[in-house]
Amino acid sequence: MTENARWTSDHLLKPGGTALYGAQQRERLRQMADEIRALLNEYRADLENIEIEGDRFFEPRIRAFLASRPLARLEKDLRDAVNHAGKLDSEFQKRFVELPKKREEKAEEKQLEKARKKGLNAARAVSAAGQLNGLSRALTEPTGDGRGVAKQTGTGDGDHTFLDYLEKKA
Repeated sequence: MTENARWTSDHLLKPGGTALYGAQQRERLRQMADEIRALLNEYRADLENIEIEGDRFFEPRIRAFLASRPLARLEKDLRDAVNHAGKLDSEFQKRFVELPKKREEKAEEKQLEKARKKGLNAARAVSAAGQLNGLSRALTEPTGDGRGVAKQTGTGDGDHTFLDYLEKKA
C-alpha cells in the first residue's frame, strides 16, 4: 500500500490482506500510544509542580493524577486498540479460512460414518440370513436318532410353516 492509497474491503480479502492491515494499524496505534504516554508523564510532572496555597502533602500529586486521567484513558484505549488490531487476522483466519476446512472434514467424516453404518447393517443382514439359513437346515437335517427336528415334532412331512407347528401345538 502506498501512503495515498486507501484500504478497502477488497484489499483485506486478498491473501495476507488482514495480516498486513493489522500489522500496519498496530504499529501506527502503538506509536500514538507511546507519544501519549510520553506526553502524559511530562504533563503529570508539570501538574505536580504547580502548588496551590493550602495544599497538603500529597494533594498536588493527587490533583495531577485526576487532571491527567482522561489522557491516561486515551493511552489505555489505544493500547487496547493495538490488541484488537492484532486479533483481526486471527479472527479472519478462524472464521473464513479454517471453518470451511473443518466443515469439509466433518462432512467427510459423516459420509464415512454413514458408509460404515451401511456396511455394518449389510453385514448384520448377511449374518441374520446366515443364522436363519442354519436354523432352517437344523430343522430339516437328521439329528443323532436319524430324524430331523421337523420330523421329531411332526412337521416334517411337507411344506409346513412355523405357524402350522403352532396350530398343531394349540
